[in-house]
Parts: sequence; structure tokens; C-alpha cells
Amino acid sequence: MVTTRKKRVAMTEKLKKDVFTACVVRVSREILPYGSFKAVGETHKIHPRTVANLWYSTLKQIPGYQPNTPLDPVSLLANVPETAFTTKFENSGRNPKHDRDMLLQEIKNIDPTARRTIRSLAGAVGIPVMTIWRMKQSKKLKVHTMALKPKLNDDHRLNRLFHCIAKNDKNTINSVAEMTFKSMYNEIHIDEKWFFLVRDGLRCIVTQDEPPPKAISVSHKSHITKVMFLSALARPRFNHTTRQEFDGLIGIYPVGEIDMYVRASHGHQPGDLKWCNVNMDRDLYRDMLFNFVLPDVKKKMPIDNNIILQQDGAKAHLPDDDPLFAAKVTELFGDPTAVKLYTQPAQSPDLNVNDLGFFNSLQSRYYQTAPKDALELIEMVEETYKNYPAKKLNRIWLTLQSVMNQVINQRGDNDYTIPHMKKSSGTTKPIATIVGCNCRGKHVSTRHLG
Repeated sequence: MVTTRKKRVAMTEKLKKDVFTACVVRVSREILPYGSFKAVGETHKIHPRTVANLWYSTLKQIPGYQPNTPLDPVSLLANVPETAFTTKFENSGRNPKHDRDMLLQEIKNIDPTARRTIRSLAGAVGIPVMTIWRMKQSKKLKVHTMALKPKLNDDHRLNRLFHCIAKNDKNTINSVAEMTFKSMYNEIHIDEKWFFLVRDGLRCIVTQDEPPPKAISVSHKSHITKVMFLSALARPRFNHTTRQEFDGLIGIYPVGEIDMYVRASHGHQPGDLKWCNVNMDRDLYRDMLFNFVLPDVKKKMPIDNNIILQQDGAKAHLPDDDPLFAAKVTELFGDPTAVKLYTQPAQSPDLNVNDLGFFNSLQSRYYQTAPKDALELIEMVEETYKNYPAKKLNRIWLTLQSVMNQVINQRGDNDYTIPHMKKSSGTTKPIATIVGCNCRGKHVSTRHLG
């Protein structure tokens, strides 16, 4: 006859406390009656010997307790220390072969390029790979991703600093509370982005007995199907005129045109529709602003004056004082100053909501839809854009304000780490949250920009 061994019960802190309390409750006439360990063990499904070991070990930790003395239930529960039931063993196990503090100091002296992986770091220090892995598991080491950032000169830093300081709300400069940034409700950020049909290194989950899916083959990586989009974003807020939430999504527009195939091929027939990309130049950019962006701004924006259209300094973009743009704004809004163009500082994609986080977020979302060609890609990008949550978009605007705080702290430089703001935990707060500004006491001078 084969007997199965009972599964051992994990003695958690709660279980230990419950077992000890059950024993204390059974104390009668200042003693613990015979059979209490067995009864408590059957109730909590543990061995009586385990109950006895827990009982005696806990009594030894109570200050002033003497063996073979009368037991007082009230005194036992009141004087038992908090650490009596802990399950953490700080000093258990054998002593480590390598001193951790010395290893950490030695790791700090190694060039970061020589410690990109656990294996390379272990080789540089001269210790086993598992030692580095255990240090990482114990939170003594962490992985940091080094992103490429634009190279800045003094003019770039100065312009970035002035740009961020100008976003400060002038009404809070002399206030007792901290200064805040402007609400930025009158700003619209526009930018272009290439969206690719597929990307190298895509991962998928397959079953154990399933063959891997067929690899996607292209003649060259530069031949991957792609479409450029022009995106326009404003900050979400509650529209008091329509009594509805404004989602901040002005529009996303593909750059190109639809054409038809002339000849048959293995993938299409004559007359089938296809997408043709077009190079973005100044005339096309102006045409898209006039025919798509500005009409949608007039239709969707809750305000119709003092609107700032922020763009980057690409050669195809319009100058801030473009006369044709002013004429078109006058035609649509009746006032040439209702919508103004503003070129953001050079080398500053982190000061545009699209580049800061929206494009990456949108791209990760539309990759889940698995488009098959350029026309499906356009359809799915537009659908993903349309369904983008307003709360997530507002968090990106909050991140932008925290980035401007860091730019001010770094005197215009981009060598900073975006701080965690716990934006997801504040979803119940009003959508018009404004981040505090660190402008007070900052001296603006080129001598601080070195």
C-alpha cells in the first residue's frame, strides 16, 4: 500500500498568531489543559508538535515570563512582542563567499559599457554569474535603460529654459503656495510619425505542441510597409459649453494618397486600391493644415481664440509669421490671432506631447490589431487614435509639465530622469490637475548653462 505524504502547511504570520491566540483562549485555571495542542492542531490542520513548538517558543519571547509559573491570558496577549510571529529570516543560510558591500563598490568603479548584461558584469568583476543574479534578485542591483538623447549646445539649453519658464502661470508668481504651470488648455501639439506595418523582433505566444508561425520576409528592412501620419493633440478637459468631456483628440491624418494597381500580381488584381506615400514638403504641410487641422480645431476645440499650434522646427513646417496661414485663420475664425503658430525649441522632442509619449503608446496599441497592408494600417491607426482614453492622454500632459520642471532644474539640459508622479492613482481627481513649477529662485543666465 502506497501512502501519500501530507502537504506541509506554510506557517504564515497570521496562522502563527491565530494558533497562539487559540492556545491562550484555552488557558484555564492559569494552566494550559492537557490535549490543547492536539485540539488546536486539528482545528488549523497542523501537527500538535508544531503547535507545541510555537507555544513554547513564543512564551520565551514574552518579557518577564518564567517557566512553570501561572498563566494569565490577558497578560500573554498584551505582552507578546510584534516580532514573535515574523517569518523573515534575515541571518539564515551560509555566509556569502563574496562580501556584498565590497562587490557593490567594485561594480561602481566599472565602466557602464562593460556591465550591460549579467554575464558581462560577472566577467568584469571576476565572480560567478549566479552571484550577480542573486544580488539583482535581492534588489541590490537594478537594470537601467540608457536612451539616446539629442545633443545640446548653450543656445539650445537657453531656449529650452526660456520656453519652460514662459509656461509658468503669472498669477501664481507672488502667491504663498507653490507656483504652477499654465493649464495649457489653449495649446495644440502637432507632429509627424512613421507607423510601420511590422517590426523586427515581434514576439507571440504559442502552445507547447504548436509549430512557430512563419517568419515575415522582406527584401530589405527599408522596404517594410509604412505610413506617415500627422497628429494634432490638445489637453483633455470638461467642456462647459456642451456639458461633455473633450477628449483632446483633434485628429490624425495619413500623409499620402490612394491609387489603383494597373497590373495583376500574386497579391492583387488590376483596379485594387493601394496606398502611395508622399514626401512631406512645405506646400503639402500647409495644405494639410488648411484642409484638415484648422477645420477640426474650429470644430472640436472648446475655445476659439488665443490657440497656440506648437510644431517642431522641421524644414517642411511653416514659419511662425506665415502670411498665408494668418489669412486662412482669418477666413475660418474671423481673427488672424485666433490661432498662432509656435515653433518649439530645437533638439527638444521631450517638449512635445506626441514625441514625449503619445506616439509610443499609440503604436503599442495598434500593433495588437495586426494589420495586413497599408490601408488596414491606416484604418487601425485611426481607430486606435479615436478610442484612445482621455485620462491616459491627460497623464501625458502632466508628464510634460513634470519634464519642464526637470528642464528648469537642469538649466535647460536634457540630462534628467522623469520622476514618478503616481498619476494612475489619481484618476479620481479632476482632470485639470496642474503640476507645481520649480521656477521660484531660478537665476536665468548663460553662465549656468555650461
